[in-house]
Amino acid sequence: MINVPGTNAAPPAPRRHRPVMTCAIAVILLMTVDSRAAQDPGAARQNWAGTWRGTLTNLPPRAGSAPVDVTMEIGPLPAADNTCATWRTTYAEAGQARGVKDYRLCRGTGPDDLFIDEGDGVKLTARWIGDVLVSPFKYDNLLLVTEMRLRGDVLEEEILVVDDQPAAKGVVPLRPRSLQRIVLRRLPQASR
Repeated sequence: MINVPGTNAAPPAPRRHRPVMTCAIAVILLMTVDSRAAQDPGAARQNWAGTWRGTLTNLPPRAGSAPVDVTMEIGPLPAADNTCATWRTTYAEAGQARGVKDYRLCRGTGPDDLFIDEGDGVKLTARWIGDVLVSPFKYDNLLLVTEMRLRGDVLEEEILVVDDQPAAKGVVPLRPRSLQRIVLRRLPQASR
């Protein structure tokens, strides 16, 4: 059968959407919607300032590892350009401090120019996506994505660790290695 325009020929078969393209479009739409919230400091962030205490869980669990207690001190989030906030995390096992990350959350020029200053020249880009503070970075052959959010009176941080692969055209499958989850509750001012 010859397909002649304007005749009663059967319509062409519907095009199948590729799952990757559909996912990419969905991500772009979500980023567009969330970028509006990121530009409104009141909508994207709540009051995180204070001292928080909770526990760290590694998934999958590490055999024989001791529970890790976490205390996080967060200063008022930077609202003006070229300012920083305290962003200090203390890790303890059996009541003994095992490590302190004395970082700062900083704002460069404008509300979208955020970074975590780890000191010694290490600065990790951060961005509000909706009400979630996201900071992706690479370390050696690992890709890490940190997400932090306030849900009610609970501050949650999750770090997804993925084995990184070289960039290539098309889909590059990556293997998730682990997830680190910290769940914190704000301490009353008298307890600090």
